[in-house]
Amino acid sequence: MTKQKKVAVIGNISSFDKCSITTALPIFAASGGIETYPLLTAIVASRDNDIDSPDYCDLTNNMPTVAEYWRSQKLKLDGLLCGFLGSPEQANVVADIFTHCKAQPSLALLDPIMGDHGQMYGSISKEMVSAIGKLCQKADIIVPNVTEACLILGEPYKPGPYTREYIQSLLIRLSNLGPRLVVITGVWFSKFLAGAAGYNTVDGSFTYAFSGRIKGEYKGVGDVFNSVLLSSLLHSMKFRNALQFAVDFTHKSIVTQTQVENKSDDSFSYGIDFEMNLPWIIQTFNADKP
Repeated sequence: MTKQKKVAVIGNISSFDKCSITTALPIFAASGGIETYPLLTAIVASRDNDIDSPDYCDLTNNMPTVAEYWRSQKLKLDGLLCGFLGSPEQANVVADIFTHCKAQPSLALLDPIMGDHGQMYGSISKEMVSAIGKLCQKADIIVPNVTEACLILGEPYKPGPYTREYIQSLLIRLSNLGPRLVVITGVWFSKFLAGAAGYNTVDGSFTYAFSGRIKGEYKGVGDVFNSVLLSSLLHSMKFRNALQFAVDFTHKSIVTQTQVENKSDDSFSYGIDFEMNLPWIIQTFNADKP
């Protein structure tokens, strides 16, 4: 019998909308029963709560306690997924976990959430950008959008449409930080297609994964994308196939919600209905089992 994979999911938990840990846990469970170990960075009423909001319960002081307990239990993780972090102190705790709790081999995926559309989020400081850059050095996979890639590299943001030469330049320079795989999301070369670009430092190959471009903003899609991508890679799916599957699943979840439920754009402010497509993940990752 195949040994069950163990994955740490590091992020906040929202009591209202679908993001971070509340999105990742069901996706990993559907992905061939990947065992999850949550590490909460905060409890929030909504993903839109600022870190200074009274509705934001900061759990930074509890994070080292959990990390130390994991070490005491000799927990060795096959995968780690880390999303939004609220402070450099949290980034330091995660760096320690990346160092001491990884199995060999393992995959630590970092989504360096700091901004979008050329703007930093209000809670992000220069110190936080520096801390995230250092954390990228310890990750196996980093998944920034174009804004975050530019912040990490310390250069001005450029709006799309992009060129392959520009995106590949970003990928290569990000790879110099140390991750084995680099993914940039929100990539588009024309108004018809959008998706992600990837770079594999092992063989020096570039890969692109696109789907039909959908207008609008859809919160929580990054959490869906990252969870499916890491699950796919932990099931030994080739990088290019895993990237395309993550793009396709995310796209299908948006399309299903708009077509089947006929929801208004306002409904997407709480996240997409990815749960409706979990049977596709179950079928995909159980196809090779007797």
